[in-house]
Amino acid sequence: MIAQGKKVILRDRIPADVDRWLYWQTHGEWRKLDAPWEAFDDAMEPEKEAELREKFIERCGREPHEPRGLAAIAAVDETPLGWVNRYSSKRTSREWYVGIGIAEDGWWNRGLGTEALRLWVDHLFAKSDFHRLGLTTWSFNPRMMRVAEKVGFVHEGTLREVREWEGEFLDCMEYGMLRREWEALRR
Repeated sequence: MIAQGKKVILRDRIPADVDRWLYWQTHGEWRKLDAPWEAFDDAMEPEKEAELREKFIERCGREPHEPRGLAAIAAVDETPLGWVNRYSSKRTSREWYVGIGIAEDGWWNRGLGTEALRLWVDHLFAKSDFHRLGLTTWSFNPRMMRVAEKVGFVHEGTLREVREWEGEFLDCMEYGMLRREWEALRR
C-alpha cells in the first residue's frame, strides 16, 4: 500500500485489477472528461485485449520506482476505482504533472477523487525533492477544477481556446502547487 485515507487507498496495481482496467479502456464517463479527442474505442479486438492484458500483468511484476509514477485507486474494501499518475514536465526537471481518473461511474461525487489526489500529492512531495506539481484540465471539466482547488492547487492561468472539440474551442486550465504551499497545508 502506498497511502490510505478514510475512503480510498492508493496501492500498486495487481494482476487481479486487469479485468477492470481492460473494461475501463472501452467504458466510462471518464473518457468524455479526460481527453475525448483521443478516440477511445467502445469495443476491443480480442488480439488487442490479449496484448494489453499481457502488458498490464507484466508491468505488475516490475519493481516500482520511488516515488511511484502510477498507482491504483481502490475503495477501502479493495474495489478498484481508477488511478493516479505523474509525468514529466517539458519545462523543467524539478516539476511533475499529475493526473487522476475515477473510472467507475457509480463512485463519482463522493469525495474519492479529492482524497485520492491529496494522498497522491502527499506521496510525491514526501518521497522526492521536487519543487512543483502541475495539473491541467479542460474548461468542460469543472469537477476537476474544484478537486484541484480543494487539494490546494492554485489556478495559475488559462490557455484560452487552445483546442477545438466538437465545434467549440476549449480552454486549458493550468494549476500548480509549490513544495512550500504543500508544507504549509500539512501544518
